[in-house]
Amino acid sequence: MAESLFNIPYWKIQIINFKEKKKELTKLLESYPEEKKWMAGFATNKQSDRSGLVEQFSSIMIDEVEVFVKEFKKDFAITEIWSVSYDKGDHHTSHNHGSVGLTGILYLDLPKDSPVTEYLQPWNNYEDDTTHNAKISIVEGDIIIVPSFILHYSWPNKSNSKKRIISWDMKILEENRYLHRPLNLNVAGSNFVKI
Repeated sequence: MAESLFNIPYWKIQIINFKEKKKELTKLLESYPEEKKWMAGFATNKQSDRSGLVEQFSSIMIDEVEVFVKEFKKDFAITEIWSVSYDKGDHHTSHNHGSVGLTGILYLDLPKDSPVTEYLQPWNNYEDDTTHNAKISIVEGDIIIVPSFILHYSWPNKSNSKKRIISWDMKILEENRYLHRPLNLNVAGSNFVKI
């Protein structure tokens, strides 16, 4: 009987009271404007000063953080957070977020005909040596969390409306003492929020 050697988990969380939280998050991001730089196929604030964004985001999203903590059963810290906007024709090439930790994507604005993130299987198919990809069925207001090492990309936005996401990276912490509320920490001179 065939069994799997490896399994790659992902988590899907629907935002509680999304309509209200979308307003709060959109207002929050006004203080962190996105711009297209260099040859990027999208606008982002990742290269800008985002001081305070982790703490404010965590405060708005505390219900969803608690849902994830209960499911994940480990402490984690949001180490970096940014937003990305895709106008018509904008895209994001295949990339990952490092070899350890987790990465979250919150779909803040997802027009009907805009593409969702696609994920690449990290090994070729053993029968025909092809690369396989996967799409997760999502709607606006969904959060997807995957291991950071998974390559992922977004096809060009076909919509005349803007697609917008918030993405963040998380470090898994060894101790499991703070399972319910964010705690501001400073580790090696880098601010992050321990969840």
